[in-house]
Amino acid sequence: MSGVFGLRGAESLAAFLSLLRRAGGSLSPGGSASMYSGHLARIFPDRDGHFRTRVVRGFWRTHQRAMLGLFACGRYPADVMLDRVEWAGRDVLDTALSEGSGVLLLVPHFGDERTLHILLAMSGYPVHVISSGYEDAPEVVRRTRLGASRMWHHTGLAGENPRWMFEALGGGEIVQFAPTAYGGPKGSWVELFGAPVLAPSTPFRLHRATGCRMVLGVNHALRGMRYRLEFRPFTCRAGEPEFSAELFRLVEEAGRKSPEQYNWMTYCIRHRETNTMCRIGSIPADERELEALSVPGDGSPDLVRTLREVEEALGRGTSS
Repeated sequence: MSGVFGLRGAESLAAFLSLLRRAGGSLSPGGSASMYSGHLARIFPDRDGHFRTRVVRGFWRTHQRAMLGLFACGRYPADVMLDRVEWAGRDVLDTALSEGSGVLLLVPHFGDERTLHILLAMSGYPVHVISSGYEDAPEVVRRTRLGASRMWHHTGLAGENPRWMFEALGGGEIVQFAPTAYGGPKGSWVELFGAPVLAPSTPFRLHRATGCRMVLGVNHALRGMRYRLEFRPFTCRAGEPEFSAELFRLVEEAGRKSPEQYNWMTYCIRHRETNTMCRIGSIPADERELEALSVPGDGSPDLVRTLREVEEALGRGTSS
């Protein structure tokens, strides 16, 4: 993406890379494209195969734009990147931040969530992000995913002492968190696109402990390496699991409205993890342990359990 392509040619490169990824996840039984298509057929029963193909193709292009976006953020100055950004609901974020109690920015796996916090930092916002350490990823991928963020703002890793989150929110700053990440033993069971997934309870616990404001944010990765950042307030006075259920209702709403931007890879992972946990009868603290225990059948889009079945399989209520 250097001098050969640049930002203008990045869309062609994204299209080429997405074609390679789609070819790697062929429509054969058990392939990733087959799983995506199976879920889409269930979620959008009134739409045809052309729609599903278009959504899968669009998802992969969005996915590759997001990866190239990290290279761009590490290479180009802020004014170049910000010239490619349009804002929707920026006043929502500004108002929440002005109240001084900190902002928990809830950013699902949608569009280009990794570039969102970098673009905010480039725009002068005091932002932090909770990130995976990508320990199992190739070193070049790990450097790319973490390096661009660390150029612009603090990046905390999952598993670290969470004190920094409380300090950041207490200082009136922004903490970006992915509510569609793995929930772990303290998570809450909710429905997403008609299937149970384990949502992290961290947003609820942070809000309850700090009184911070909450904002739902998404970053649409658009053609030509352009971005549309959208923000909307999130308020829920109920406790868990109602808090997570309402949050995931909004995540699903965004996914139904812009399915080509939604991260169907992450959704398939969460769905597979649900089936693995039900099969083994427990919720491992380490997601890598859970991944190691999965079998191919766990990922089947036809294996959709109910919240009651999850409760019975795990021998506990569907909320922690």
